[in-house]
Amino acid sequence: MSNIMESYVTAAFFLYVPDTQELIDQVVSNPFNSRITPVLLRDFLDRPEQYLQQCSHVVVAAPMDMIKSVMALNMGYDFTIGLLPTQDQRNLSNCYELPKKTEDALAIALRKDAQVMDVILCNRHILIFKAAIGRLPLIDPPGDISPILAIIKAPLRFWRMRLLSFQFTIGSGKVIKTAASGCMIVQHHKRTLASQLISHDSSLTDGMISMVITAPTSIIDYFSFLYQTFRCRGQRQRIPSTIGYIKSSTITIETEEVFEVAIDGEKITQTPLHCETIPCAVRINVGEGLRESAEKRSKIHERIEVNNLPADKELAKAIKKRIPFFSYASEERFRDLFISLREDARIQPTYLVLMVLSTALAAIGLYQSSSAVVIGAMLLAPLMAPIVSLAMGILRQDKKLSKHSVLSITAGIIIALTAAALISFLFPHKPITMEMQARLNPSLLDLGVAIVAGVAGAYTKSNKKILQSLAGVSIAVALVPPLAVAGIGLGMGDLPFFGQAFLLFSTNLIGITLAAIFTFRLLGYSPVVQGKLGTVFVLLLLIGISIPLYLSYNELVENTVLEKNWQQERFLVNDKYLIVQRADIVRQRNEKQLIVRVLVREPLTRKDLNQLREKIHSNFADRLAIRMQVIYIP
Repeated sequence: MSNIMESYVTAAFFLYVPDTQELIDQVVSNPFNSRITPVLLRDFLDRPEQYLQQCSHVVVAAPMDMIKSVMALNMGYDFTIGLLPTQDQRNLSNCYELPKKTEDALAIALRKDAQVMDVILCNRHILIFKAAIGRLPLIDPPGDISPILAIIKAPLRFWRMRLLSFQFTIGSGKVIKTAASGCMIVQHHKRTLASQLISHDSSLTDGMISMVITAPTSIIDYFSFLYQTFRCRGQRQRIPSTIGYIKSSTITIETEEVFEVAIDGEKITQTPLHCETIPCAVRINVGEGLRESAEKRSKIHERIEVNNLPADKELAKAIKKRIPFFSYASEERFRDLFISLREDARIQPTYLVLMVLSTALAAIGLYQSSSAVVIGAMLLAPLMAPIVSLAMGILRQDKKLSKHSVLSITAGIIIALTAAALISFLFPHKPITMEMQARLNPSLLDLGVAIVAGVAGAYTKSNKKILQSLAGVSIAVALVPPLAVAGIGLGMGDLPFFGQAFLLFSTNLIGITLAAIFTFRLLGYSPVVQGKLGTVFVLLLLIGISIPLYLSYNELVENTVLEKNWQQERFLVNDKYLIVQRADIVRQRNEKQLIVRVLVREPLTRKDLNQLREKIHSNFADRLAIRMQVIYIP
């Protein structure tokens, strides 16, 4: 009993309003032996000296504006405050970490150890947990609405988002001019998204105001920021991109247009807004976790993190414009990439030498049917770089960049075809290998690879940290090997062979270009696709090559099904059983060949083989050249 008497106040006033008088009996009959005197809150505010001479602790159950009146009185009188939030005061409970159940909240409200804390005044209005200016969808849900309703209303708020002119003057006298969609002053409300960004830097008694400023370059960036906030609750030590953070003893906010300011969910003032901190102004009973964290924190000095906000030239571009769905790249980021792409687009001696070497290596690897040698040729090949440059040239309608890129690609193609054709003369009797066969009959699957590679190529080129991954992209899409196969077809005088291999290269070229165009657009390197004519032309080429790719894909599916169905197929030929162990359909030069592996127990005569050939032909609509490998089993 003595511990209880030491932990809780001996006497207190219960300040109520007509809507909360139903709590009187529960508060008066509290289990902590505290003597409670119910007083109508309005009477207490009218004659505070008379009541405070009798008791120095009050428990308040009232609307937010009445609670703030008691806090304002606390700034001039020596007493402590306990709070009993009502069911609809969820933000108040969250702010001071108070339980939802009245009996649990009463246990905190009657404790002796009230927490000293600062008070923030915004145009002389007390702020308890937040003040918001502008539009901050999902960060600042209006009032006490549920998270689900906030998400439902968010799309309309996103649509209306614009970057508008803001000027912040802080305690040290520094003036910050920028553009933002909105800003929020945050107190110790740990369940808002804004407070989660700065919870590591928050304190009840640091004498500072914490403000988060949002300046998203796109809706995508805004969602990225929300995702980062959800993912790293309470663990963030660095402010994410598109967000600014200011911490100062005073902050004055001025805007070009007059904005209403919502303080704790109510629009009660407007800009310009002057905010100041009154250090250690009130004493309020708070939850255990909040009290402990406050004790651990020391005074924090002024802090300014606004490098992510628009400034100087970017400021003029951003103001009063609707925030786009996709981001714009900064001038510095675009300049570095553009310089690199211009270098890639030019025909240089190193580019020509590498094209010859990579093609020669690829051709030899194809004749050897060596995957390792072919992969080495892919790593050497420099053809990916001018294709990515072409994509940027089309996107930005940069004729000079597009022209240089086309010339570089054309030169690379001519060199590759010529080198491969010359090498084919050195091996006139070499058969068509499986590595060559793999570059024939391209299908829609190859187009899918090209599109993914185009996305990866543009993304890696725009990001210096992962630029080394471009070699991996080159391996995945394999630009030079199909060119080498096409050159070998030219050297052999086999135009269908050349056409199939060159179709694969064209598929890669067009797929990469189109995918890279839209990837650069998504990354913000152009507000729109400026080179619409060039993009439409590439798109039409894509549609054009999709027709033979679709037909080839269907043929591939049919062949696969047929080959699978022929596994372990049995034939009776002249009273001899034969088992088809494997059947593969391949294209050699201008004809289809069926390569069949047959298992038999008895020797086969020429008559037997001819009859087997006729039976096989009866299963196909087309006349195929048949090559059989006979394996005798005991």
